[in-house]
Amino acid sequence: MSILSGFSSDEITQLMDTPGAVITAVTVADGRPGILTMHRTSARIATVFRAARQDENELIRAVALAMQDRPEEPEEHESVTDLLYPDPEREAARAVEAVVTSIALLRNRAARADVDEYAAWLVGLASQIAEVTTKRGGLFGRRARTSPPEHAFIGRLRAAVSD
Repeated sequence: MSILSGFSSDEITQLMDTPGAVITAVTVADGRPGILTMHRTSARIATVFRAARQDENELIRAVALAMQDRPEEPEEHESVTDLLYPDPEREAARAVEAVVTSIALLRNRAARADVDEYAAWLVGLASQIAEVTTKRGGLFGRRARTSPPEHAFIGRLRAAVSD
């Protein structure tokens, strides 16, 4: 029996949509990403989710596998302007709200360890994506660092999962 079997379809959708909201928010934290950033982000997302599908935590593994098996739906945008010129604050607020909702849902139904690991996974996901979206610094561009907006967003995520 899957760990997700006790959740409704809408609740599972909530748990699957939350990582995507986190990815979107951290990707646009510095404004509209360029082609190279999107390429690096896509590669990192693939790596992160490949690992999640084999994670020791059953909840993370179940969510990642469910995301993989879900039919791809086009992303909803309020307008073409939202797609071309994303609003970093709005995306951050959406992501934080999704995280808060998912964590509250899990706190009522899952083991404390699963909730904590799912929360850490979401924050880790944001951190790993931020590593590839930030311009490189240091000698020969080898030292990656997160930008202040990315750092602030990750801080908001940490606060949201610790409440």
